[in-house]
Amino acid sequence: MRRRNRLSFARLRADESGAAALEFALVSSAFITLIFGIVYFSIMLHTKTTLQWAVETTIRQAAIDASVTQTQLTTTLNGHLAGTNMPNAVVSYSVATVGTVQVATLTGSFNRTFTIPFVGTFNTTYSATAKTPQNES
Repeated sequence: MRRRNRLSFARLRADESGAAALEFALVSSAFITLIFGIVYFSIMLHTKTTLQWAVETTIRQAAIDASVTQTQLTTTLNGHLAGTNMPNAVVSYSVATVGTVQVATLTGSFNRTFTIPFVGTFNTTYSATAKTPQNES
């Protein structure tokens, strides 16, 4: 009887059926979570880059026209963001004299919520600032 038990244990140790399925089950959850993380990081980076692009494109209006208002810049900025399916931004606009040059500063920011499966929900604030010298007209 002892000999029979030893043989069945030896056979059981040598049997590798199901080992690949077990390894896949252990590794796949971490791999899938990593893939979701990479995808959502890419989405967050795209959102930040889009806001920076919209702010830099909008500040050009202040570089050309020194009499532009914050309302006009807000409308332009949010128009750019709406074209890329982003939420409306809160806009801050100011003009300061640096030396003898008028410098316009535009800041746009908004909040966005991301839900990453298996990880959780993140509320992220995006902000972008651009400065430009103004035309002396």
